[in-house]
Amino acid sequence: MEPTDTQEGKNLDDVLTWNVVRVARFVGNRLADRLATHDLNPIQFGVLAFLEQDGELTTASIARSVLLRPQSIAPLLDGLEQRDLIQRSGTRLRGRPNPAQITEAGRRLLDDVWGIAIDANDLGDVGLTQTESRELNRLLLKIAISQ
Repeated sequence: MEPTDTQEGKNLDDVLTWNVVRVARFVGNRLADRLATHDLNPIQFGVLAFLEQDGELTTASIARSVLLRPQSIAPLLDGLEQRDLIQRSGTRLRGRPNPAQITEAGRRLLDDVWGIAIDANDLGDVGLTQTESRELNRLLLKIAISQ
């Protein structure tokens, strides 16, 4: 990518990672606003979706899946468990596996919001065609999967 010079020699639009941060905040807030009607945020949605997909995951695996630090995931999982959206098995001791599974209530909620998440893929209101949205998703997944 060729940088474009401004009078000062720097153009923030040339900083790919900054643009990713800007877009992530925009689309993250867009999804958050839509999921809020179901008292769910995007990270909670991701946890439920990964548990639905993978069955049972340890706390550390869930944290890696949704890109949170392990110490940050415990309160989030506690909240989902209090709402009966997930259940954990095993002894809850430091350093011991405490796998989580999605509950039937969690599956129902995920089913209810899945269409909301898919509808949020439509970025036509910000100028992307369906083809461009699919290409953007493909490129983002290429980065996400490489981690």
